[in-house]
Amino acid sequence: MNPLQLANESGQTVNSGARPLIAVTTSEIREHRWALTPHGEPPQHEMALGLKYMRAIEAAGGIPVVLPPLATEALAPLLSQVSGVCLSGGPDLDPATYGQIRHELTGPVWEELDRFELGLARAADAYGLPILAICRGMQVLNVSRGGTLHQHLPDIAGERICHRQPEVSAKPTHRVTIEESSRLREILGARRKMVNSFHHQAVASLGERLRITATASDGTIEAVEAIDRDFVLGVQWHAECLVGGREHAALFSAFVAAAMRYSQSETPLVRAV
Repeated sequence: MNPLQLANESGQTVNSGARPLIAVTTSEIREHRWALTPHGEPPQHEMALGLKYMRAIEAAGGIPVVLPPLATEALAPLLSQVSGVCLSGGPDLDPATYGQIRHELTGPVWEELDRFELGLARAADAYGLPILAICRGMQVLNVSRGGTLHQHLPDIAGERICHRQPEVSAKPTHRVTIEESSRLREILGARRKMVNSFHHQAVASLGERLRITATASDGTIEAVEAIDRDFVLGVQWHAECLVGGREHAALFSAFVAAAMRYSQSETPLVRAV
């Protein structure tokens, strides 16, 4: 696809004069554990994010910008510069963020990352920015709207589906059923899809003004979307690893198209900040 073209939700290509900036959260903060090399960097905590998020957004016509955890006061000036937010995958959320006691198998957690991503999700939501939330990102979206999580999914869903698949990320391993009257169904174009799975937590109680739009056969909530916004959509699977298939690539195309609409809006709320 030409970098100055976007695909709309029906798969048609549309021209664009400028590519929208898309903020992408850092998956996690890791402690540097590699052996020291001559003239290399000293050991320290480092941002970590798979390149496939950026490649998927870029291929869909957006320009991804990776975000480190920042102070709360940085959110407004940051969001004034972007047209969409992608909440990426990563480690478990601290159950304290949704009022629960920590399960023995929860973790590790990163308080700084949780605080930033929840603040970012709430601010982006309030400002009307398009949001695509993936895996942990969907859990962050749910908690940011007042929902809760199952901290250890096998306790609830059993072992019928392996939600921490040993297969490579590009291999779908289980099926999800998608609600007919949903934006996700419009984008993916089918009632059932095969997806990959790399999580041991999942949505429990829904956040405010969210609806379930896809489930696995064991009852696990696999996708949600907002009922009060143009494009706020979360999927539990790692769609960025499946964009070799047209349907999953269409998810990123629809997200970037929504970001383009936002950037061209006469009065996006964030511009008033």
